[in-house]
Amino acid sequence: MKKTTYLLLATTIFVVVFASACGGSAAPATQAAPPVDVPTQSAPEAAPVDAVAPTTAPAQTFAPACQAAASCAAPAVTDTVASDTFCVEKVPYQNISVEPGTTFESLDTSGELKCQDSGTVVDGKSVITCSGKELWTYELKFTNSACAAGALTTGTGQCQDGLGYDAAQNCCAPLTGGDAGSTIIKVNIGACPLPHN
Repeated sequence: MKKTTYLLLATTIFVVVFASACGGSAAPATQAAPPVDVPTQSAPEAAPVDAVAPTTAPAQTFAPACQAAASCAAPAVTDTVASDTFCVEKVPYQNISVEPGTTFESLDTSGELKCQDSGTVVDGKSVITCSGKELWTYELKFTNSACAAGALTTGTGQCQDGLGYDAAQNCCAPLTGGDAGSTIIKVNIGACPLPHN
């Protein structure tokens, strides 16, 4: 009988030690007090199980984000004021200052508004000169050259979703569609003064 009690006691101790080594969150098992006349012997501790580190895919690396100067922001251009019109040989003109490289497009379907880059730079800005019919208002669209079609490439794996790759600057910029990076202003052509008699 002592042999059975000894074996039962050793098994109980082994289970308790094993459960506490593996479990931790389970409620502690109750242990019966060993009989006084039976010597106790501790069971060998179970060897800890090595935790296996989870395997993860290597992180995707992307090209850096483009600086604000290279971003696709619309040019800061405002409507012209009719009183700023100047005349050359009774032909009215308006000058518009824009960042170098800004493109422009007349939205006038009559073909009366004529604009060209004057080749002049004032305070670091290019001067666009427009001419049209006196006392008439036209629409002119300006576009940031960084937003030109084909400036950003998609599907290269170098940029996150929603961004396009700018190969010229080796960076990623937000993809824009349609008229993003453009602004439309009103060109208000004033009247030329009447000649004095």
